[in-house]
Amino acid sequence: MDLSETIKQQPYQDRNKSVGTIAEQRVRADRITLSVRRVILMAEYLGFILTFYILMMVRVLPNYDHVDHYNPIAWASQISVFTDYALFLAILLVLHAFTLIQNQLFSGKADRSILEEYLFDFRAIIFSFLITVGITFLLKTTFLYSRITLVLFAILMLVESLFWLVTRRSIMKHLNNKGTLRSNILIVGAGRVGLDVYNKVIVSRTNKNHFIGYLDDYKSNKDVIGTIAELEMILQKQRIDTIYITIPSEKHIIESMLRTIYKYDVDIRIIPEMFDRMTTVFAFRNDLDYPCLQIVKTPLRGLNVHLKRISDISGSLIIMLVLSPLFLIIAILIKCESKGRVFFKQQRVGKNGLPFQMVKFRSMFNGAERNKSSLLNDNEMTGPAFKMRNDPRVTHIGRFIRKYSLDELPQLWNVLKGDMSLIGPRPPLPEEVERYTDYHWRRMDVLPGMTGLWQVSGRSDLDFEQWIDLDIYYIERWSIALEMKILLKTLPAVVKGSGAY
Repeated sequence: MDLSETIKQQPYQDRNKSVGTIAEQRVRADRITLSVRRVILMAEYLGFILTFYILMMVRVLPNYDHVDHYNPIAWASQISVFTDYALFLAILLVLHAFTLIQNQLFSGKADRSILEEYLFDFRAIIFSFLITVGITFLLKTTFLYSRITLVLFAILMLVESLFWLVTRRSIMKHLNNKGTLRSNILIVGAGRVGLDVYNKVIVSRTNKNHFIGYLDDYKSNKDVIGTIAELEMILQKQRIDTIYITIPSEKHIIESMLRTIYKYDVDIRIIPEMFDRMTTVFAFRNDLDYPCLQIVKTPLRGLNVHLKRISDISGSLIIMLVLSPLFLIIAILIKCESKGRVFFKQQRVGKNGLPFQMVKFRSMFNGAERNKSSLLNDNEMTGPAFKMRNDPRVTHIGRFIRKYSLDELPQLWNVLKGDMSLIGPRPPLPEEVERYTDYHWRRMDVLPGMTGLWQVSGRSDLDFEQWIDLDIYYIERWSIALEMKILLKTLPAVVKGSGAY
């Protein structure tokens, strides 16, 4: 039965009453949330003012005799710099409040972790403090302040901000556990995307979100509470705060649903169909008045590319300078053990399929590449890559430098040239790329790297598909934090030497 037919069969009086009741419940929950936030914010600002008052008593008042320590109103006439300190405090708090408002208006994330919230508070306090110092410098009052007093105040603001953040989240958690502020979630569609939404939205945040069930016309289990035609009936039986629609290909059904639930105070969220078929990054655009989802291959673009390039150049130069004696020792050992050049050059495929000559310390006997075809049956790696744990072509010193990835140090030259990066997917051989699927080609969207998720997650102990998945995860979820995580894990992985051969 079509949703519009279900609506027609219901008395208007009953439907109007249900709509009003749902709106009233949502308003009540929103008011409680807003009240908690306002009370905590007020307490936080009163705490800032009290902290400033105590610092004035401890740091400033000892310089003034016969001043009433417990009467801050009289300080204006008794302390010559009081007005300047009060001005500093007022500017700081106004800027801080403005920054918090900006966060509420323009933040794209409705639900953030405590770390994400505190990082923003941290930045807001530091930003406000530095701007205030700049303004007071222009007003020519900076020299009147005690630097230690102001720095102590900024540090205490950071500590108090964390305290009030934990307090607010504890209160909200308590109210969520009681069910007062719990958000009721209904998912339309019990397919793969619907199940994924359940795992990510509900299971990962059990204190806040309460799962009502699925609506699906084709599946039946304990979690499917009805068909799509029964949507409005369910909306009237219990409060629903958010509806996730995971069947975007059914256009006529979605239009009917939207007409039905527009009048209810319910958040409607449609999962775009492409998310069901590919994992990538999207950005919302508005081209010629048409809303568009722009497919973004990686967050590593724009300014991030330049910052990464600067870190690559500076990092590779520092490493080459520090390890130059090690370069010399390895070169001598290679030359002493077997004939041939110290460095081995090999064509690899880089970003967007561009070929380049990668440089390594030679770890095999001279001319070993010509014998590779006779060893293909002994390949221990799945997919197009070739790996052998006991490759007979590898020299004694070569086995050692491979184990600890020392053979890859000359690739720092490739990093300086711009063919590679310090962090990224490993560059494949041309014959490997010839066997790549379209999915495998995703790892060519960024510069190849000397180290990456694959190297710090098991190296050659992983099969080829796991290797590819890690590379694509890095590409699609690139961030400075992920870069730092890989860097911190690289040294222990290299020293341990497991999975390398």
